[in-house]
Amino acid sequence: MRYDYHIIVIGAGSGGLVVASGAASLGARVALIEAEKMGGDCLNAGCVPSKTFLKSAHIAKAIRDASMYGLTADLKKVDITTVMDRVNKVIREIEPHDSRERYEGLGVDVILGFGELQDRHTVKIGNETITGKYIVIATGSEPAVPPIHGLNEVNYQTNRTIFHIKELPGHLIVLGSGPIGIELGQGFRHLGSQVTIINRSPGLFKKDDPEVGPLMEKQLKDDGIELLLGIAYREVRQDSDVISVEIEHEGKGRIITGDQLLVATGRLPATKNLGLDKVGVRVDEKGYIVTDKKQKTSVKNIYACGDVTGHYQFTHMAGYQAGIIIRNIIFKLCAKVDYSAVPWTTYTKPEVAHVGYTEPMARKAGTYKSSLKVDLSAIDRAKAEDDRVGFLKLNLGKKGRIIGATLVGEKAGEMIPAITIAIKQKLTAGIFMNMIFSYPTESEILKSASLEAAKQSLKPWMKKVIRAVLLR
Repeated sequence: MRYDYHIIVIGAGSGGLVVASGAASLGARVALIEAEKMGGDCLNAGCVPSKTFLKSAHIAKAIRDASMYGLTADLKKVDITTVMDRVNKVIREIEPHDSRERYEGLGVDVILGFGELQDRHTVKIGNETITGKYIVIATGSEPAVPPIHGLNEVNYQTNRTIFHIKELPGHLIVLGSGPIGIELGQGFRHLGSQVTIINRSPGLFKKDDPEVGPLMEKQLKDDGIELLLGIAYREVRQDSDVISVEIEHEGKGRIITGDQLLVATGRLPATKNLGLDKVGVRVDEKGYIVTDKKQKTSVKNIYACGDVTGHYQFTHMAGYQAGIIIRNIIFKLCAKVDYSAVPWTTYTKPEVAHVGYTEPMARKAGTYKSSLKVDLSAIDRAKAEDDRVGFLKLNLGKKGRIIGATLVGEKAGEMIPAITIAIKQKLTAGIFMNMIFSYPTESEILKSASLEAAKQSLKPWMKKVIRAVLLR
């Protein structure tokens, strides 16, 4: 059978764009379908706007802390409209890279509209129907709104709307303590808003090493954020400009009032009305599309990647999975995903970066041997910049190989790739010991960790031998 396209991609976010551009550049006929904005959540409501916003917030924090560096400075005003104008300016600057025009220039047929599967090879967009030998679903995720009584009657914000507000919140109430909630909550606190973060879970950073949660909880409290963790939601209501959240905390009822409410209680797969049931594409209990290690769904010619699969909901992971799909469709390589060295960073201040196994993950998998930890406060550059809150923890497996790491510090996200390489190459904790690092840099913490590993590996009898040899 002859199809209209070799590949139909549904969704023009990070994963879909990589599949479309990669396959088209290799000669495939590709159709790319997008129901909303090119670039997906990352460009329009996620990574790009949030990190641009946080830059303003971190500058505000630096101004307020100027006196500790011998400087006199005063943050007289925060113009939130200008802050958000800059956010949207950066989005517009990046937009051309993800634009319809660029992809059509690459040879991709871009179709704006909602794509619905009709059968395993057919997709309907409005009144148009197209066919493809392969179909790739990359529709991403959307904010999960919890079933709290009264919430749907309140003018709440999500990550899709918060970057369009016109006034700095006097008191921002945040539901959820995941990356979105704590990044934006801390950002608004640095800009001067009163912030309360509320969450059902009793702790923070549950997916990171256990040392992270208590440290970051203290940091957020030191910033002046009220953390209410391990609570039960009762009701949300709005009276004019006042939003009230009724909760049960530590066995007692309480009402929190503010003028803005940010709902950041997780994500849901964007699969509604896609026609998955009609075609037989299997989903899990949360609605995420089930894929194998080749990113193939339960229907052999249909693949999926990115947030919609539920695996590591990061832009870089969507791109990685998209690359696996290209290799399997175009080159028939039977490429498989490898999640042994997945990095992620939470862009709080300080940043929390991680790659590979956490200690609990490694223990559960039976690959854990030991860990070593170095405090950032021991590093000269960290002392010079007063970047003392943080640490590096290396999780080690057989033969002392690095199988995971957590790094907390102002530059953690920039330093974690070095450890990613070490994990992929199955290197030991001593790998950084003979490297030459510029002095002073915070990356010297890697060398300090290697030196610590060497000390730990030195047995008492070895010291006796060394002393005996030196005394000859």
